[in-house]
Amino acid sequence: MRPESCTRRTDKLQAKATIAASAASTTIGGRHSQTKVIATVGPNSRKEDLISAMWQGGVDVFRIPMCYSSHTDCKEAVSLIRNVEANYNSTIGILMDLQGPKLRIGQLRDGSVAVNEGDEFVLDLNEDVGDQTRVNFPYKKVFPMITPGTIVPIGGGRVTAKVVSTGLESTTLQIIRGGQLNTNDRVNLPRVSLPYRSLTEQDIHDIDFGLEVGVDWIALSCVRTKEDVLEAKRIVGQEAFVMAKIETEVDKDELVEIVKGADAVMVARGDLGVDTAIESVPPMQKAIIALCKQMGTPVVVSTQMLDSMINAPTPTRAEASDVANAIYDGADALMLSAETSVGSYPMESVGVMQDIITAVEQSPEYRQNMDSDIKRHAPNPGYAIVPAARQIARDINAKAVVCFTSYGRIPRQVSRERTTQPVLTLSEDVRTARMLNLVWGVCPVHTPSLSYEQFSFEQVIDKAKEVAFDHGLVSRDDMLVVVASKPGEEEVAGANIMQIVQA
Repeated sequence: MRPESCTRRTDKLQAKATIAASAASTTIGGRHSQTKVIATVGPNSRKEDLISAMWQGGVDVFRIPMCYSSHTDCKEAVSLIRNVEANYNSTIGILMDLQGPKLRIGQLRDGSVAVNEGDEFVLDLNEDVGDQTRVNFPYKKVFPMITPGTIVPIGGGRVTAKVVSTGLESTTLQIIRGGQLNTNDRVNLPRVSLPYRSLTEQDIHDIDFGLEVGVDWIALSCVRTKEDVLEAKRIVGQEAFVMAKIETEVDKDELVEIVKGADAVMVARGDLGVDTAIESVPPMQKAIIALCKQMGTPVVVSTQMLDSMINAPTPTRAEASDVANAIYDGADALMLSAETSVGSYPMESVGVMQDIITAVEQSPEYRQNMDSDIKRHAPNPGYAIVPAARQIARDINAKAVVCFTSYGRIPRQVSRERTTQPVLTLSEDVRTARMLNLVWGVCPVHTPSLSYEQFSFEQVIDKAKEVAFDHGLVSRDDMLVVVASKPGEEEVAGANIMQIVQA
């Protein structure tokens, strides 16, 4: 049952954090749902006790948005998250979300100003702090591409304006829907092809810094082609994993290549709903999730999931249904943005998200959806035994499917099958273990003393049993299904070993 009040929910989360801290460990079998949760770290949540409580409440990955974070902010957030990780002897994923080539207004007096319907508002190259009449817009190449009459959403549509006139160094807007403008708000120019690469010089600088402080995921904004993804991967190398954010309409064939090339995909609905017709967002979201599931690429759904909880302790019923639909569709992870970064109820937002996930995953319709999707998946010859392992695990009522991995390929293929059981994954590579926190159903454990290439298969199996016991996944005599590649070989050819073992 859900707590009767938000105060009780907050007390509950704090108590869980305190108890777990004293134990210096976490029970994977008890805290993990199959659908993962990403929470954004910002001014209101850049505190170790709050990060700890959110993690105990169900957050698997923490996001650092570089459009609102300095390098100092980023470094502090990473340090706090790693402290929590060490306190609980676990692994936590960190996602650095790049700014990308998005057009943003500059600094506003006191951080925000109110504009009203009918007001004129100027975007210009003047670097002075903005006010109710103008603001810096440092994109000289863009002004000639703007045409009078264009409707311009600002701040994700919080404010809407129409272009009255434009020149080489400024554009005059008329506000047609007023509201609050904030420093660094995004300016959308629908159907304008921007003269910038997906990966900007600032992004490259941020990537270098992110790799230095140890982030696990790099989210690439405004991905339009496969080459955008490959360029980011060349820079990141083996130090992190690349997530492609779909924020504008992409050609269908190109989308397939993006999903194939990326380590994960994000359906960024806020920008998607501004750059395309808003009614097209739901079918696009469903189509992208389905494609990602078919290809075994983790997929995240983001933006305005519990938006009203920025200022309220409970969500709207429509928001709850929106979250539930993304879970029913089979998204790997759901993301909280302003709800946890600047909102007044970050822990309550996490708690509500987790409550909805639990309720959906316990419903018979959810399992039916997962099972029906499996039948539509294209076969992967390198992992042909994985569907068999899924069926066997169900037939013998196994408590977990166990994987050993260096790079994360095998557990991602098992996750693709949407198993009933948790996917307990052991990896000697801490980066891989942290990355897998994003993947549906996977319970990653970093085992630094266990090298799959140096120990016998029997020794590795014994370690898996030990970890399964320690993390509350199994009891004595429970069954486990092990999926692995041949010891001593690189994990490239796929999974070629399946074994049933008794705990």
